[in-house]
Amino acid sequence: MRRMRWVADGGGWELDAEAPVTMEGTARAVPGDSLPLGLSRGSRLSRSKQLDFLHRFMAFPLVPSFSRDPPNGGLLLHRAHTVHLRENWYVTLLEQFKIQRFVVWLQETASDHVQNTSLPKAIMGKIIDFFSLGFGTELLITPESSLQLEMYNVKESSRAKAVFHQKFHRHNLMLEAACPGLYLDKQGKYWDVPLSIAVDLASITYGSGLDYHVCLQHNSGQPKHIFGDQTFEPPMPLLPGLCAKAAMSIKKHVNFWRGKEGKLKLVQPYDVFLSNPHISGVGILALRTSPQV
Repeated sequence: MRRMRWVADGGGWELDAEAPVTMEGTARAVPGDSLPLGLSRGSRLSRSKQLDFLHRFMAFPLVPSFSRDPPNGGLLLHRAHTVHLRENWYVTLLEQFKIQRFVVWLQETASDHVQNTSLPKAIMGKIIDFFSLGFGTELLITPESSLQLEMYNVKESSRAKAVFHQKFHRHNLMLEAACPGLYLDKQGKYWDVPLSIAVDLASITYGSGLDYHVCLQHNSGQPKHIFGDQTFEPPMPLLPGLCAKAAMSIKKHVNFWRGKEGKLKLVQPYDVFLSNPHISGVGILALRTSPQV
């Protein structure tokens, strides 16, 4: 139901996708490539917020994930340490442990009878290589604007992102810069763009009405397959240059039935939209275009 609301609110706009291939855990859709709804996630849900929510409210001290893609494939464990410096400013330290790579190394080391050091000493000297670190911070500048800075895989090939959100009366503005920017095409291939800058403006419509969404994206540098595979051609919208996307939609919400009494406060779900039982429908007529220069 949550993902269906994202589609209804987005008016046919591409949603970000879950991507366990990097520590960030998310990838943007290639402009013009609509991804399956099951891969989607909220556009304003950062990795630090996601992990902090699972730690605090879902009682997960370690959050597992699994990736089949090299070189960091296998089972991974994630942990976030959040510190609130002020009421409107927090900093997060992210940790990722490559448990499957560690187990494989441990088996190889334990079976090596020629080693000169003991196994505990070998583990202490090598275990740091199986950790990846990341940092994140978000500053609430005003009640309507925020600045978010993130950096992942600090010890390895660092990935950085800066996002500025501004909420107006009937619009949302987002400025985003990623170095490199991670994109996912409809064939399931991941692409790194050395520098990707986007300006995103979306209207806000409460209930039925006309919506529009405009995005200008500038890519610098030649896109590369994230795992170095040179047998595939990069998608055209990721080539250096300016890419513009625009979408317009008309929505109509219809309530068929709505309960007069909501759920008791003691049994209300964490999703406020599920607190009041109802049956409703929505119809969307959307138009989208994506030229590139």
